[in-house]
Amino acid sequence: MAKKKKAAPAEAAAQQDDAAEQPSTSGRGRLYTVSMAVPGSMIDNTQNIEFATFVAGQVARCAAIFNVDELVIIDDSPQASGRDGSVGAGAAFLARVAQYLETPQYLRKALIPMHSDLRLAGLLPPLDAPHHMRASEWNQYREGLVLKVQPGVGSYVDIGLDRMAFVPQAVAVNTRVTLAVGESQQVQFMPDFGENMILGQVVPPSQPRERDGLYWGYTVRLAQGLSGLLHESPFKGGYDLKIGTSERGQVVAPGNLQLPRFKHVLVAFGGPGGLEEAAEHDKQVAERDTSELFGLYLNTCAQQGSRTIRTEEAILISMSFLEAALHSFGGR
Repeated sequence: MAKKKKAAPAEAAAQQDDAAEQPSTSGRGRLYTVSMAVPGSMIDNTQNIEFATFVAGQVARCAAIFNVDELVIIDDSPQASGRDGSVGAGAAFLARVAQYLETPQYLRKALIPMHSDLRLAGLLPPLDAPHHMRASEWNQYREGLVLKVQPGVGSYVDIGLDRMAFVPQAVAVNTRVTLAVGESQQVQFMPDFGENMILGQVVPPSQPRERDGLYWGYTVRLAQGLSGLLHESPFKGGYDLKIGTSERGQVVAPGNLQLPRFKHVLVAFGGPGGLEEAAEHDKQVAERDTSELFGLYLNTCAQQGSRTIRTEEAILISMSFLEAALHSFGGR
């Protein structure tokens, strides 16, 4: 599934993330990023659309809970490495539901095309992330959709309030943007648009995180196999810390976990056959030991009672295991 530009500015977010990183003005900013990679095969392994939707919702909720900035969906099917840009059904399903849930409710109708994969997505619990604001809430940042543009004047943006926002930048219609709208609402009559409008400025989607430590959702990236995951990072210089999770990984007590300082961390999860099976399906890495593809290869639940841990369970276990270390060793 090719992600539409207007649905989520993944490319713009990635490009601006490095270019626009600035020190926090509040002392609470977060400059490092967390990327989480999950396999499309976790959806292929579900029995029906109800269960598939539930699993996809669990992944999205986990991403929000653990402040994940980039959610990578790995097409780890046996056919993935031979495809020419197409995506397997499980990976496409997971990406659609994850993108739907990340998009603020007031923008979904305009940004998310109708699709049979989403017919039950409206029943899922919301992410309730800071960028999912109600009309009664105010924050210095807000997500919006450009509805009109007046060259040389600015743009007319829907930010989910009873008034539209005005920004002096000319931005293409149907583009999702992040606006800085100030600590309090500033309204001015704009003669070019004939109405009172909230004043704002378009800022990089990374600014709420970098300057104020606000979690501002995740971008969705589709990767063909492990090679696509590891070698197509949107960040300048790629991921400087790659963590793989596996029952064959190293066992470390949470209190003893030491990480190198990092700027962009990737945490990868395998499907029913693990990351090892995903590597076997990818011709570019099939001959290598899977553990060598990652800086750390960890078993985060060595004392499991069940013979199997489902991927959606492993995500919660492992991200909980890693949370304190990621916070401690992430570059600021």
